[in-house]
Amino acid sequence: MYSDPSQIRNTVLRVRLSEAEDDLLDAIVKYTGGQKSTLMRELFMEQAKLVLSGQADIPSTRDLFEEPLTASVGQR
Repeated sequence: MYSDPSQIRNTVLRVRLSEAEDDLLDAIVKYTGGQKSTLMRELFMEQAKLVLSGQADIPSTRDLFEEPLTASVGQR
């Protein structure tokens, strides 16, 4: 039935998104006309390739929960 059975996608992952994150994903899906799961898989694979090639880092769990550093414009 399939030319390469190893390419069949059987693993299902659940991802929890905030309402704003889901709205952003919906907007991209509406713009591209694709499917949400396909878009998420493509984004994941693109990021994974960058990490494996050394062009991007995976933030540690601690980094995910720390407040980002922001500069105030016009304040000293």
